[in-house]
Amino acid sequence: IVFYELALHFNPRCAEACNNLGVIYKDRDNLDKAVECYQMALSIKPNFSQSLNNLGVVYTVQGKMDAAASMIEKAILANPTYAEAYNNLGVLYRDAGSITLSVQAYERCLQIDPDSRNAGQNRLLALNYIDEGSDDKLYDAHREWGKRFMKLYAQYTSWDNPKVADRPLVIGYVSPDFFTHSVSYFVEAPLTHHDYTNCKVVVYSGVVKADAKTLRFKDKVLKKGGVWRDIYGIDEKKVATLVREDKVDILVELTGHTANNKLGTMACCPAPIQVTWIGYPNTTGLPAIDYRITDSLADSPNTNQKHVEELVRLPESFLCYTPSPEAGPVCPTPAISNGFITFGSFNNLAKVHNRFERFI
Repeated sequence: IVFYELALHFNPRCAEACNNLGVIYKDRDNLDKAVECYQMALSIKPNFSQSLNNLGVVYTVQGKMDAAASMIEKAILANPTYAEAYNNLGVLYRDAGSITLSVQAYERCLQIDPDSRNAGQNRLLALNYIDEGSDDKLYDAHREWGKRFMKLYAQYTSWDNPKVADRPLVIGYVSPDFFTHSVSYFVEAPLTHHDYTNCKVVVYSGVVKADAKTLRFKDKVLKKGGVWRDIYGIDEKKVATLVREDKVDILVELTGHTANNKLGTMACCPAPIQVTWIGYPNTTGLPAIDYRITDSLADSPNTNQKHVEELVRLPESFLCYTPSPEAGPVCPTPAISNGFITFGSFNNLAKVHNRFERFI
């Protein structure tokens, strides 16, 4: 911040310095200050596509969807080959529930930048929300992404794990969601009730901003004799090296194609057995992952949906929910006085489609 402010002191009309200051403030969650910096950059350079795009991203976070769309569309007009602007436009459409437009924007980004990880994975996420009844199309999209992604990483083909029959298994869990996130409510019980006697548990936490829940998880794992490694900001290939050094036997990723995932680490094949669980409702498409944990309700034995992973169906449910201790006692259901059931959901608008509407 100091150096960019110095740059502006010597050159008050340096739009690039204003823009870069905005990026820093945005990363620090000071959105109002970020907006101020981007607007200052645009007052100097009105068609500065980076600032137009960045301002649109901040407006999206703030829920100012119309303003966000206006800025990102202006960024594309200023620079029609600005790939990331199309990705951000796709995010905007997704948040508004316009999935077809969202997919089109991601695909335009990929036409310009075929290796865009953000757009590639955002597209796969969005395709899950399209009710077209084409399981093969969804599978093929994931599989093709996986093949392309694997080419970006060198794979390990042998491991130095001790070949001793009665030793404890080393099981690693990798996720950015060990904080107050939906996945955390389903991973707390496994971390708490894991067999720490016959298994060595290693947690690879990619949490961007730790909170009280992160600290609680870490405390539980360490007190039970497990290992906790903070990996945020570490290159995924280096994380793979850490996994090999820890001689992990089974590496479980909990994110799939959702935000801040570590599929790059999984693509390196740092563990002899690799598993996906909880965080994604479909195949990852990644040949490096051997198994996907599910159950017979989420993935019926008669399903037509294909997976690159072998499905492992747990006997009952593959999920174990732990309520938040801050939630308080459960109140009597309003149905007692209303005489009818009221459904509520704090969820992604993109998940509301024709089939869901028929259900309700």
